[in-house]
Amino acid sequence: MTKIELSIFKTLAFFAVFGRPLTLEEIWQYLYKLKASQLQVLIGLENLQKNSKINRKNQYYFLNRQPLIIAEFENRKLVCQRNWQKVKWVIRLLRNIPFVKNISIINSLAFGTSNEKSDIDILLIAKKNRLWTTRALLVLLLEIIGQNKNKWYQAGKFCLGFAFDENRLNLSQIKKDYPAHFVYWLASLAPVYDRGIYRKLIQANSLVEILPNWQVKNPKITSPTFTLLEKWFSGKLGDRLEAFLARIQINKVWRDPQNKKAEGNKVIADKSMLKMHPMDRRGEYQKKWLEILRGVLT
Repeated sequence: MTKIELSIFKTLAFFAVFGRPLTLEEIWQYLYKLKASQLQVLIGLENLQKNSKINRKNQYYFLNRQPLIIAEFENRKLVCQRNWQKVKWVIRLLRNIPFVKNISIINSLAFGTSNEKSDIDILLIAKKNRLWTTRALLVLLLEIIGQNKNKWYQAGKFCLGFAFDENRLNLSQIKKDYPAHFVYWLASLAPVYDRGIYRKLIQANSLVEILPNWQVKNPKITSPTFTLLEKWFSGKLGDRLEAFLARIQINKVWRDPQNKKAEGNKVIADKSMLKMHPMDRRGEYQKKWLEILRGVLT
């Protein structure tokens, strides 16, 4: 394989782990560790097709070892469309919570790979020193409208398992173990409410080394609704409320036996960050990706 063919194959192999075929535009944007034009990518794709390394159906490219990927992806697209419709009306409510700086869709829905059992993962970025107040209000509102994920209802419900404040934008602590997965995760992140934090998040976590072609999104900057509430709770009263809500929520996180057993950075719960994924599957995804590459490149 040429250098660009190898890069294309690595890109398709990464997304193959998640059952995700890619368009020409997506392959170019997500091209692994190689700066190239769309024309160069197209030529590389045609050569890989001639050599029976990849296949194409309609506008999608995928590995030859995935004969059912298009049918599965089309089914998942219907689930994603349904969940995105739900996101639209739920976000209209969540954006009214004070101290919210950014809400973004992450994981399976952002990747376009949700299935009938998938929840809707959201990332919250809150104002400095108001993470736990903001999260508590968001969870309460989701409970009121019946959209908060819990042990009884998960599919199509909202999961707020990853959140941090605006002073914790550098995520190198999370990136270090699986940098490729982290960069693809961050690039796929879909901001649905933003007060100017999204671009700062991208700037704080360089994607250029792994994704030199990727273009940063340009979300609409939205003005907050309840600025008066933010003023009321920005002083000592707000500090006391934040300390109280932080203590309750952090203690709840660490009372869970699964969270206690989690290794490394699978679970984080401190003053400025919550990451609650004790069943973190990044290692599994990395292994599958490398297995695909070894099966073809050795």
